[in-house]
Amino acid sequence: MTRTFSFATRLGASGEVRQRVWENDFGDGYVQSGGTGINTRSQEWSHQAVGSLDAGQEVCQIRDFLDEHEGYRSFLWTPPGGVAGRYKVNGYKLDPQGAGLFKISFTMKQVFTPY
Repeated sequence: MTRTFSFATRLGASGEVRQRVWENDFGDGYVQSGGTGINTRSQEWSHQAVGSLDAGQEVCQIRDFLDEHEGYRSFLWTPPGGVAGRYKVNGYKLDPQGAGLFKISFTMKQVFTPY
């Protein structure tokens, strides 16, 4: 069963849409190009959350969710203004903020799998 990432991360999460294309430059200014594969558009989103790593706290739950997926298992997530899709996170960064708080930073990359 595929799990869903439903945690609140900071407002201001940044997304980037990428297009997969090929290009041949023949010189004289003539360039031939086209899409590569059946999923030519993918998204990448950067996230941050701040909180305690104490058991049951949201930042701790986010870290545990990411650890559970081990960088290679996909999960469901709906980007702002988008539709649900499969994403992976390969690693994250923990920064101590003082007073027992930590900032967790990670990037979700959209992936495609056959159904």
